[in-house]
Amino acid sequence: MKLSRFGNKYKFNNLKYDISAGLSVAAIALPQNMAYALIVGVDPIYGLYTSIVSMIVATFVGNSNYMVVGPTNLISVALASALTNVSSANYFNTLLLLTCMIGLLQILLGILQLSNLVKYVPHSVIVGLTTGIALLIGVGQIGNILGIEIDSGFNLFSNIYNIINGLEGVNYYSLGLGIISGIIIIFSQRISAKIPAYLLAILTPMLVVYTFDLSAEVAVVDNFSASLPKFSLFEFNLEQIDQLFASALSISILGFIQVLSITKSLEDRSSEEVELNKEFIGQGIINLCCSFFSSFAISGSFTNSFSNYQAGAKTRLSELFTALIIILSILLLSPVINYVPVASLATLVLLVAYSMIDIKDIKQVLSITRFDMIVFLVTFLTTISTPRLDYAVYFGVLVSLTLVLRHTDKINFTYMNYRTDSRYPFLQHNSKDLNDKQEILINLAGNLHFNSAKNLKNQLNESFIEGRTFILRMRDVDVIDITSIKELDNFIEKVYRNNGEVLLSGISPKLYAPLNNFGIVEKIGEENIFFANKYYFSSTKEAMEKIANGDRN
Repeated sequence: MKLSRFGNKYKFNNLKYDISAGLSVAAIALPQNMAYALIVGVDPIYGLYTSIVSMIVATFVGNSNYMVVGPTNLISVALASALTNVSSANYFNTLLLLTCMIGLLQILLGILQLSNLVKYVPHSVIVGLTTGIALLIGVGQIGNILGIEIDSGFNLFSNIYNIINGLEGVNYYSLGLGIISGIIIIFSQRISAKIPAYLLAILTPMLVVYTFDLSAEVAVVDNFSASLPKFSLFEFNLEQIDQLFASALSISILGFIQVLSITKSLEDRSSEEVELNKEFIGQGIINLCCSFFSSFAISGSFTNSFSNYQAGAKTRLSELFTALIIILSILLLSPVINYVPVASLATLVLLVAYSMIDIKDIKQVLSITRFDMIVFLVTFLTTISTPRLDYAVYFGVLVSLTLVLRHTDKINFTYMNYRTDSRYPFLQHNSKDLNDKQEILINLAGNLHFNSAKNLKNQLNESFIEGRTFILRMRDVDVIDITSIKELDNFIEKVYRNNGEVLLSGISPKLYAPLNNFGIVEKIGEENIFFANKYYFSSTKEAMEKIANGDRN
């Protein structure tokens, strides 16, 4: 059986594993993705449409054999957050437009290889964002569990306030069904991971509603039609595109972060290496296709991906089988799905949100470094306090970059002694005895860029003494920019004006080029440049010996 996208030949022996994994994932994805549609603010059927379209397309454009795509809690909340102020009449069209923009941006970022920048988003930003979103998801579903209508608030705190104000109208039928679903999920997972806990948590309350005719007493998934996603066009609105751009970009980044996290975790377990940039472009293609088939934005799903791997999937065909099973479920089970209580779906979402909160991770972020603690708290508080998640993403990254720049504004600047009578000729020393030395050896290390240029200037000025010879060892300098080169140039001019001399050692070809282009090599003389080789400190030793032999300009 030849399938070029799945290797040179698809092994028929893999078929049973892929079908089995497809069944296992469908048992989780079917109820979950209906629930995620509630978070987005659309009918549950669109969660299933999104599952079908995304999984079918991913089978052919994906790169990972194990990652399963579809609606996710993170992306669903981000979509709902971006569409907070959109009118109900235009909501679905705007959702599809936003999904299309996300797809196009992801394809563009992937082609330009800018998607790789997500690797530099700090872990503390992700933890803060995930924790905040988990609280938003959980609180957002309490109204559905209690069976009361609650106005969507400005932030987490206003949502909690609205829930408290609405407690008088609690529907105890709805609350009871929600509790039943919660108990089933919790105890099923404790008994065995193989039990389809989420599916049972939906089927059991559904049977209760049907048996006791409670569909008039509680909110149910009504008007669930036995239809499949069809190609349809949405309206393009330039004004809306402009308004949605920032949100589309942040959701694109969030999608990439999820994909990166899943593929890296699966690589550790399966030894499968995924071409990330191709996977990122594939995500964009999937989202673009979703927008034309009544589906909303997707990403890699942690729950479904790990279930797929644990169930023994061998290739991406397992994802196709999951989609086919969901199609059969829509066609055959649509009459009974109309009895699924919304409270049960909301409970499922609430427990998924709870599982997103990693207490161990949070403790580590808060206790290991001050940098991570600040970034986590800023991202977390922004997530739960502002009406849009893209603010939290951008603000968290901005704060982390600010802290990084602040922590890199000091260079590694040390003084060294050279002793010919010692087994270790180069030793670090302090600046107190500089006046006693005719030759001052300074070791520079790290990145000499604009952010550390002022510190470089101050350190060099503090070391300056008239009539001395300075040896600047630069073997461990990784990067230098024009701002730092100017400070070096100013120091060299100052030294030569005061009857001194400067030698540079440990110079690599990468460093030589900008120094030469700026004119520093000409200023101090080619004979005072000592190039690095495979032996550490050898060029510095040559410079010191030149001085000792009196070989000066």
